[in-house]
Amino acid sequence: MRRRFDGRVALGLSLNLAAAAQALGCGSGCARNEEPAPSTSSGTAATAGPSGSSSPSMPPMARTRPTAAPVDSSMLPRASRDVDWGLDVADAARDYVVRYLHASNRYAAQTACVVVKPSVFNGDRSVVEARNDPSGACGAADELRDRFFVTVATDRMSLDPSLHQPKLQPWPDGSDTDGPAAKVADIQDLHKWKAGFRDTFHKLLLAPLRVQLYGRGTYPVVTIAGWHGPVERSMTSEQLEAPAKALCDANDGGSLGIFAGVDRTTLLRIVCPHTARFESL
Repeated sequence: MRRRFDGRVALGLSLNLAAAAQALGCGSGCARNEEPAPSTSSGTAATAGPSGSSSPSMPPMARTRPTAAPVDSSMLPRASRDVDWGLDVADAARDYVVRYLHASNRYAAQTACVVVKPSVFNGDRSVVEARNDPSGACGAADELRDRFFVTVATDRMSLDPSLHQPKLQPWPDGSDTDGPAAKVADIQDLHKWKAGFRDTFHKLLLAPLRVQLYGRGTYPVVTIAGWHGPVERSMTSEQLEAPAKALCDANDGGSLGIFAGVDRTTLLRIVCPHTARFESL
């Protein structure tokens, strides 16, 4: 005599096979990169409901799609210092003035032919002079344009009052040269950023997510989705020269920095015209 098919036995067998698959790290959940649900014991695979019908007894996690755990901010990499401008260590005061002159367009069309002289330290500040070039292409040869008093450590700059030079205009972030810097701008809608700059990142197969403007608005630090294609974390400075030059050109000759993802401890420092190096913060 043939045994009558018992649906409860089939259901119990099915659940036990699913539990075994989960214990081995496979199953439908694994195909979706989900954490396997806890298995049920063979003795509780099915129980009788109030009407005597069978219903599976499974813990809630087995019937609910797992959700991603929130990111613990304490586990993210932490930088030991904030981003700085990356001023030229050989003459930071001179570099400070050069960046201001380009950012403020103080000499307009003649900016390119004005020569910024090496700084001379005097007392508690550095003196930096800007003069016409020796050829006389933008006025009398070697004529003094401006004399700046610079204190890089306190991020301040002023003019020699004895020369009665035109007043210094604010930095790109709107701050006065003799006052504190404004809050670092954070641009997350990259359609509001330079189109050519953004397009260059895309040509390098890099996905820019945000731009932060350090250095009183003169030093963009771009956060990308990750290192990819022509720009990899393992590359040497020599291998990075070509993409560095492309990014310098797109940023009108200005230096910049790049972070990848949530890692704020490693900065790709691009020093124009075309050098680059990875730096730990």
